[in-house]
Amino acid sequence: MRKISLGLFMMAMIFIPGVTHAQVTAKDVQVAARVLTFTSTPFSGTVKLGIVYDPANATSNADEQALTGILGSGLNVGSLTLVPVPVPIAKLSSTPVDAMFLTSGLGAAAASVQTQAVSGKTICITADLTATQAGYCAVSVQSDPKVQITVNKAAASASGVSFASAFLMMVTEI
Repeated sequence: MRKISLGLFMMAMIFIPGVTHAQVTAKDVQVAARVLTFTSTPFSGTVKLGIVYDPANATSNADEQALTGILGSGLNVGSLTLVPVPVPIAKLSSTPVDAMFLTSGLGAAAASVQTQAVSGKTICITADLTATQAGYCAVSVQSDPKVQITVNKAAASASGVSFASAFLMMVTEI
């Protein structure tokens, strides 16, 4: 019985969204920055990147801390300087940002992020593929073991975000 319980626990750790996620990496941030340069109106210069997180959620909070550490006072990636703006999810509608990076592990609580992305015509990027699959965020990025970018066409369109056709040939659209 103990082996069965342990097996079920391990399966839950793998398959249930929000249970466990790899922490966002500097390479993920670099991929996200490149995504911003492939929008139909490419970002350039200083970009206020809202790091959307839930302070009460350990996974989300860890991602926010990792992202803030990676970005420091501003991270230069190509023609962009990403400046972190930590945004508790409850304050999302009152915090102006140029783009959003949704932290991992928020589950259905991330639905409010898509609502804000639509009303503010703001791109949302995440390292949490399940959030993009659910339509809470337009783009997910993964850099390990290989770079994989997934675009949720409906979420992107609703947010007023479109991409260069050359970019769309290199990504997975859902």
